[in-house]
Amino acid sequence: MKFFGRPVIVLLIIVLEFILAILGFFSGISFLEDPSGGTHGMDTSILVTTPISDFTPVGLFFVACYGLLPVLSIYGLWKLPRWRWTDAFNKWTRENWAWTATVVIGVILIVWIAVEVALIGSPTGLPRFLQVSMAVLGVVFIALAMLPRVRTYAKSQVVASK
Repeated sequence: MKFFGRPVIVLLIIVLEFILAILGFFSGISFLEDPSGGTHGMDTSILVTTPISDFTPVGLFFVACYGLLPVLSIYGLWKLPRWRWTDAFNKWTRENWAWTATVVIGVILIVWIAVEVALIGSPTGLPRFLQVSMAVLGVVFIALAMLPRVRTYAKSQVVASK
């Protein structure tokens, strides 16, 4: 089934990436405005076992990886542009670079949560729920990207541009 000329599953990925981008920008900017973590109900004492002393690097990471990267991926999934600088990704995966970006977002989500749990643990309550939710979202991005309809859609522009 298609809407707006795209498979419904691609639109689902776009919606999920949009939600992640909103959360990434909001959380990232909040950490940048208040590096102590206070706006998130956190404090720097949880960072004792990490290589950072405040949440500024976390804010930058969130803005870049959870904000900007999903926005770029959304644009790519919607338009499927072929840019010369992305050819290396296209040749490596045989998919449009936006497909690769979606998979990378999923991997980043999973790895970030794994490292976070290893360094600071998994606090109870809302923080644990958010950790589990973000890891599951990472798995969902990877799983959806692997679906045949999504791969066929992502290949369409790569094949057409050869």
